[in-house]
Amino acid sequence: MALNNIPDPDLGEKTAQAGEVSSAPNSEARLSELTFRLTERVKELNCLYGISRLFENEELSLDDLLRGVLNFIPPAWQYPDITCARIKVKRRELTTVNFKETDWKQIQNINVNRRRFGTLEVCYLAEKCAFKEDPFLKEEWSLLYVIAERLGHMIERHIDAGNAQFLYQRERELREKLQSEMRVRVDFTRKLMHELKTPLTALIATSQLLYDETKGEKLGKLAGYIWESANNLNIRIEELHDVVRGETGILKLNLTQVNIKKLLQSLVEETRALCQQNGMTIDLYIKEGLPEVYADPDRIRQVMLNLINNALKYAKDGQKIEIEAVRKSEAVQVEVKDYGQGIPEERQDSIFEPNYQQLHPEERSGGLGIGLTLCKTLIDLHGGRIWLESQAGQGSSFFFTIPVKDIRD
Repeated sequence: MALNNIPDPDLGEKTAQAGEVSSAPNSEARLSELTFRLTERVKELNCLYGISRLFENEELSLDDLLRGVLNFIPPAWQYPDITCARIKVKRRELTTVNFKETDWKQIQNINVNRRRFGTLEVCYLAEKCAFKEDPFLKEEWSLLYVIAERLGHMIERHIDAGNAQFLYQRERELREKLQSEMRVRVDFTRKLMHELKTPLTALIATSQLLYDETKGEKLGKLAGYIWESANNLNIRIEELHDVVRGETGILKLNLTQVNIKKLLQSLVEETRALCQQNGMTIDLYIKEGLPEVYADPDRIRQVMLNLINNALKYAKDGQKIEIEAVRKSEAVQVEVKDYGQGIPEERQDSIFEPNYQQLHPEERSGGLGIGLTLCKTLIDLHGGRIWLESQAGQGSSFFFTIPVKDIRD
């Protein structure tokens, strides 16, 4: 074996050592670069974290938030000592203490609701990296964009909160004004009721006495007419008072368990003679097993009498009124049906409005036109609903429901 073919045992070790020496400067440079980048990223993350925590504080004003953001910016940039910043939004302009506009700057729009609302600027106070056209790192441009975007969201939130506060305050003022006006209206109505009912009560009593004294005579008939008219006026006044109290939320119900079957039977018997006087019949249909309801019996009677009288006034040509009661889930549904001319479809939406008579003045009933309005008010207070189904020439059906369960539970 030739000597020159014998491997030198130190050759590999020497070669490795030579390679390590030659690569050492590159490794140190690479490590230094990685350390620099890691440090910059940590600074950026600290900036974003600080700004996020700042935005969580709902007690800070908008100016305080903007100043807080400005304070987080310089430490996050590559050269904190010569970094300054400015935020311009509408009529506000806030800066770091050392701010000075220079040629070495970056600008990002602040958008609110997708529209330009202001700008965020970062400047260097001295030239750095003169051999570069842009002294800022691309990561700093990205950071500036993210901060500006978050500022936009934060400003949008503050604007919405400010608008909400303004609307709340406005609503509160309007509510207080409305409540004051309602109190005035109720007080005026109460005084009006008193002024009307005082002489009316005397008129009803006097006409009743006069009728009793002159019964069977012509004067007795006149006294009877006076009594009937005065009594009807008294009913209209009570209805008006109930409507006003219902609108203002002071009308209360005396809820109790009510046997709706017995109540309806009593009403039918009570009104049968009146229907016969008007040339009409009245029939009642009740399904077996009808449950009791929670209701104010006096108010349900009031609703039924209004609906029956309504049918007598407007459906005399129908010759018949039918009342039906059935159970519907957790409620009892009552229908009052007539076979008159019906109500045109274009008028049905306004039938329960207080000004129905004003909307359709040709339908003159001699009343205030608030009977159906009162019916709706009373049924709403019971937690039920009332509605109409009608076709012109085929009669009308008024429905209402009363809950089986106590609405106070």
